[in-house]
Amino acid sequence: MKKILALIAILAIGFGSVNAQENLRWGVTAGMNVSNIKVSGFDSRVGFHAGVKAELGLPQVTEGAYMDFGALLSLKGAKVDGGAFGSIKLNPCYLEIPVHIGYKYAVSDNFTLFANAGPYIGIGLFGKLKTTGEIKNELESSIGTSSENIFGDDGFKRFDLGLGLKAGMEFSKKYQISIGYDFGLTETSDAGTKNRNLMISLGFMF
Repeated sequence: MKKILALIAILAIGFGSVNAQENLRWGVTAGMNVSNIKVSGFDSRVGFHAGVKAELGLPQVTEGAYMDFGALLSLKGAKVDGGAFGSIKLNPCYLEIPVHIGYKYAVSDNFTLFANAGPYIGIGLFGKLKTTGEIKNELESSIGTSSENIFGDDGFKRFDLGLGLKAGMEFSKKYQISIGYDFGLTETSDAGTKNRNLMISLGFMF
């Protein structure tokens, strides 16, 4: 928790330091996740993401270049549907901080195409590992429903690091529609799981 609070404080200072920039825009974004964990046997599951974002123009690099960054609450995970033999659902929820570099191309005064890419860091906040039906492991077999903290001692690691890609369009210099994909680079558990996430997002820039 101390590390999370320290990170939030650093972000607040960083955002404040660029607040005076003339090329800075703030906005909000939300959308759907379709996530998996890159382990054989698991299927994708649908989640969500929502949060704040900012865009900082970089005219000193080239016209149209910009930095895209923010803070998102993101529900990821995966599932196994074994029918009568049971099911498993992984529901990790992260605070994610993407920092991307991108380029915008103005097709007209009211329509712009954009693309960006860069790293993200994720901090596991909460979530559940839910099992239903007959679930077998090396020690025992049980029937019923159970739920436990997915970031517990034997669960997912709280830190995640990866790379993201995004492309989309902006209307009237305010409304954004985008699609993106995040590739987790770190193993989030001892089983070698790595987060994979397709995102479809709507945004509004102030």
